[in-house]
Amino acid sequence: MIMMMKRTILILLTILTLTPVAMRAQEANSIYRPLGVGFHLGVGGMFPTGSLADDFKGCALFTGGIDLNYNRLRFKIGIDYGQPSFKNENPYAVMDDQGLNAQLNATANPTLFGVSMQLGYTVWRSSKVSITPAVGITSCRLSWDINHIKYEKDDEGKDRPKIDDVSGAHENNFDWTASVDIDIRLHSKLVDYPVSDKGQAHYTSMLRITPFVSHAKFNHFNPSVKGCCVGVTVNYAGLLRALTTN
Repeated sequence: MIMMMKRTILILLTILTLTPVAMRAQEANSIYRPLGVGFHLGVGGMFPTGSLADDFKGCALFTGGIDLNYNRLRFKIGIDYGQPSFKNENPYAVMDDQGLNAQLNATANPTLFGVSMQLGYTVWRSSKVSITPAVGITSCRLSWDINHIKYEKDDEGKDRPKIDDVSGAHENNFDWTASVDIDIRLHSKLVDYPVSDKGQAHYTSMLRITPFVSHAKFNHFNPSVKGCCVGVTVNYAGLLRALTTN
């Protein structure tokens, strides 16, 4: 009986000792494919600098997009939405013959819609944190309504403004942008590969903090304005990489 117990204990110890080795060997045989697909979704804020700050205030941003990772390279497409407030009620400086405002913004907050494309490279990566600077281009569109003003004399002979017409206005900007993605890993797990019923993929979720700077100019304003929009976004990001076996 004692010999049988010793033999059983030895067998159990052997299994417990070899199991981690077998698991590590199995993991070693599975490697990530170089191409990974991801997304990001979050909120943030930005404020203008330079002469842009003469016409606009900062605003909150809603942001999202997709990422394509190839080893340490990252190509990302982002979409931003916000409503910066006007500081200047007549950015085109349209005046009548008496020097009075002939135009006034009908909306205090124009709609900002932007799309950016950036290419980045992960310069530092650990088990928990990675840092990826990126540069690229951005295209944005500001849209708002303008009141066209006429003046009429009131009973006291004073000029009173009257809205004669309302029209839509917009300004487009195409310029450069740069950012730094600071990814903090939240968790990771193996999932079934969604593209095929064979194989598995490795899904990683991250908290992504992204400071950014984008240049903008509006030449049609009077006077023209330009400067940088500086801000930061906080996103939930996910990355999916297919696994292959050696």
